[in-house]
Amino acid sequence: MSTRMPCRGRLLGVVAATFVLLVSQASAQQQFLAKGGQAEAVIVVGHEGDNFDHWVAGELQRYVEQLSGAELSIVSSDRIPPQKLLIVVGSPESNPLVASAEEKELVSFAGLKPGGLVLKTVDLEGRPAVLVGAGDETGTMYAAYELLERLGIVFQLSNDIIPQQKPDLPLPSLDVRMEPAFKDRGMFCWHQIRWYMGLKELRQEIDQLAKLKMNVFQFYWGIGGPWAEFSYDGKKAEIFGIKESGFVAWASDVVTWGRSSGTADSVIVGRECFREDGYMGPPEFANVQTQEEAYRTAREFLREVIRYAHSRKVQVWLAMGETPYVPPNLIPPESKKFRSFYCGTAIPHGDPAMLDIWEAAVQSMIESYPEADRYCVVSGPEHLFEADLPQTQALIRDYDHLRPLLPQKSKADSDIDLADVAVADKLIRRIKDRYPETKLGVQLIFRGGQLRPLDAVLPKDVALMNMVNFRRPPSEYEMDYFDGIQGRDLLVWPRITDDGCDLHMQLNATLYDERDNTIRDAVRYGLTGVLGQLHKSRGAEQSAQYIAEGAWNPDISAQSFYQRYLRRLYGSDALDLMLKAFLLLEANEREMGWDVRRVGVLLNIWKAGSNFAYLLRKVDYQAEKLELDRQEVEKAIEVAEQRREFWDDRVADCRQALGLLQQARPKVLPGSLDELDYVTYKTENFATALEVLSAAEDAKIAFDGALLAMSDGKADEVDKQLEQTQTAVDRADRLVREAAEQMIPFAHIPTERHILWVFNNGFPFHERARAYLAEVVAFRKAETQGEKP
Repeated sequence: MSTRMPCRGRLLGVVAATFVLLVSQASAQQQFLAKGGQAEAVIVVGHEGDNFDHWVAGELQRYVEQLSGAELSIVSSDRIPPQKLLIVVGSPESNPLVASAEEKELVSFAGLKPGGLVLKTVDLEGRPAVLVGAGDETGTMYAAYELLERLGIVFQLSNDIIPQQKPDLPLPSLDVRMEPAFKDRGMFCWHQIRWYMGLKELRQEIDQLAKLKMNVFQFYWGIGGPWAEFSYDGKKAEIFGIKESGFVAWASDVVTWGRSSGTADSVIVGRECFREDGYMGPPEFANVQTQEEAYRTAREFLREVIRYAHSRKVQVWLAMGETPYVPPNLIPPESKKFRSFYCGTAIPHGDPAMLDIWEAAVQSMIESYPEADRYCVVSGPEHLFEADLPQTQALIRDYDHLRPLLPQKSKADSDIDLADVAVADKLIRRIKDRYPETKLGVQLIFRGGQLRPLDAVLPKDVALMNMVNFRRPPSEYEMDYFDGIQGRDLLVWPRITDDGCDLHMQLNATLYDERDNTIRDAVRYGLTGVLGQLHKSRGAEQSAQYIAEGAWNPDISAQSFYQRYLRRLYGSDALDLMLKAFLLLEANEREMGWDVRRVGVLLNIWKAGSNFAYLLRKVDYQAEKLELDRQEVEKAIEVAEQRREFWDDRVADCRQALGLLQQARPKVLPGSLDELDYVTYKTENFATALEVLSAAEDAKIAFDGALLAMSDGKADEVDKQLEQTQTAVDRADRLVREAAEQMIPFAHIPTERHILWVFNNGFPFHERARAYLAEVVAFRKAETQGEKP
């Protein structure tokens, strides 16, 4: 054996040396865009000096330097330095090198859809080159961002992430031809909910839309906002907004969704995170004191949004809603009034003033912003209004022949749908008469059943869009309503974030797959676009990314999406744990948001304060004989116990996901640790907020138990249950403050600062609940001691 060992050792040495030699030769053959942080390539644009291609080249240069440390020079096609690899940017029309490559049949742009892109590695002019091009400027920009993503950069709705630095960037072998599945892809953004956002935030969001290869930014407001100044019957519409916010915040005395004072003066926990003067609106509106100033500032603001979006090849669609709401000060004295909402006060569909007011408002929208790309009216409102009034019945009489096109409903419900259809038709035709070439659209909120009647009466150049409502039963599956409609722009309006769920990361990928079939059925029914409802950017990255990718890849699924997204962002080593965590959070989201018993968890959270104020049953506890419906109270206790179990299960899921995230942390790519920290914070914060709801149910159960004991004359049980109530109230109060304190380190993010403010709005209600309990306990103590309460 000893005589053979040296021979075997020499053989192994030869094999090892051969392997090293082969690796060295392969390395020598490998070519690089950047090597050791030094540039090995140049970016080539057309010598005619196309400004947009130069800007795209600048984006490539900027991000490659961030990724590798290498600054690639930008050169024109007639001044290419020797011995450098080429990144050739542009179309055959803008760059002679691209034209040459096409002439030599190295690449083809024939038949490429608008916005479609090509990435191809070729041998050009005797040297390796990556063609980054398209048939138009938009596609060239998309090609550049696609290349950067393939090199290792992650673009999200709210930020850019470089998971790991790469001083060496090998020349990629590419043969990519991509086209969008939908011509219109973007986000619907409601500024009255995001009223803290100024131009800086909106420009950043538009930048990110372009990087995600989305091309529509829809700016929405309720009629009566400062964005369109108009008059009716000699009176100017008063802005339905809060003065302290510069008139941009949602005007209501309800706490939900941040509708409050418009200042940070009420903040108890985290006041240091806000401006000293308490102002929270866009900086551009900080000095606005009058409605005239608000109208003027709003016009300048929105015109700049449109200008900037166009510079990034993003269309701006303006939208105003909801019919039949109108500004309260314009309502004639004789008009019947329904409920008030963020967009004013509703009046009957058949009231002639309603159409006249809306015509003036839409006309102002068009004339104030002629550069916008489309103008939309949100009809088919979220709330239903009676249609049996004589005026409304007269309105819908001419539309009765459309009734067979509606879903099977009662006549009363069908009348409401016909009233919406009639208003949309008459309004659009009035606007078309005045602006025949203007692109218009009608948007519906959970009213997919109105799509076919609208298609039957509206001109074909008017777009139709419907927000799908995942809470409807499968028998009312709203995507099916698009079936059979042809020859017009059709768009689906899925929720990225809902206005009741902004506290947590609203993960909707499985919702889009399993409940709404958003992308697949949009292709199936020939839709031309998808616009996600977006009420915040930070914390909505995953759902927005799914819609953005699905708009180019209709075969997307939740599983495939998360595998690709998480691998790119966090790395292959962390993929398994991260995937388990996100799918668990998705399942938790399904339990909270898909169930028709719940109207959005954050709606409960943000209203936790006001709910908590009424959580402890209001009774005349000083009455000689307590009036109590025993059966009702016992049933309430049973329901509260079920709710407490539900919230505890949701907390457990969040805690389990947190454990997975913490296990993954050592395996996550270094540049993504901050993103992981944010995801961890949102999950922890949400678990704490859910624990508030569990504690609230505990308080409700114990207090109702005390009331039953009072009714039975069981003094010891009363005291025991009141003590348990106090313990639960104290726990809920502690948890609310703890949740707010968790937000403070992240309050530099505008979205998180706004949520901190909203969360603080619930604190006074907790104090009221505590005060009510103290009254009951004091009365009980005085009573047991024989004192006069």
